[in-house]
Amino acid sequence: MSQTRQPDVRPVTLERLAVLLDAYGAAAERWPDTEREAARRLIAQSAAARARWEEAADLDRLLDALPAEAPSSSLAARVIAAAPRRRPGRVWRRALVAAVPLAAAAAVALWLAREHRPARQMANAPAVEIGEYTSPTDVLLAPYGLDVYATVPSIGCSDSVLGCPNVNPADAPYSQRWSFGRLRA
Repeated sequence: MSQTRQPDVRPVTLERLAVLLDAYGAAAERWPDTEREAARRLIAQSAAARARWEEAADLDRLLDALPAEAPSSSLAARVIAAAPRRRPGRVWRRALVAAVPLAAAAAVALWLAREHRPARQMANAPAVEIGEYTSPTDVLLAPYGLDVYATVPSIGCSDSVLGCPNVNPADAPYSQRWSFGRLRA
């Protein structure tokens, strides 16, 4: 039968067991999960490992037997005095990090609000009076330009700007006169 290892379980040497016992004590539930089973096997197989584990267990029992004392007020004062002080520059940096996006958002909001103001001003501007149309309304609704396919002229339309056809042509258009003249020559 071959012995296979799980990929997340690390082998434990005697030196590594000493480091584990110094850092976490003799209670196996405090050891890292990846090394717990390997350390238990080493303690069961090696007399030197078992001796180190028993020493750590004795130390744990001694430490557990000591009464827990409340920390003195002078100890708390020394710890607070030894703590690093905050520098005022860091406070300004944090405020700047918070203020820059807020300023950008305010600038966008003001820009958007400013864009709508001219429309309101134009609504209050005096309107220019437009003259009265004397043409039939159907001419105004027709598309701009001449309709080549329209055979019936609009009645009452005398303005060529509106696209009314000229029903009394005085002479042939210039382009037709020129082409006929070249053909005759």
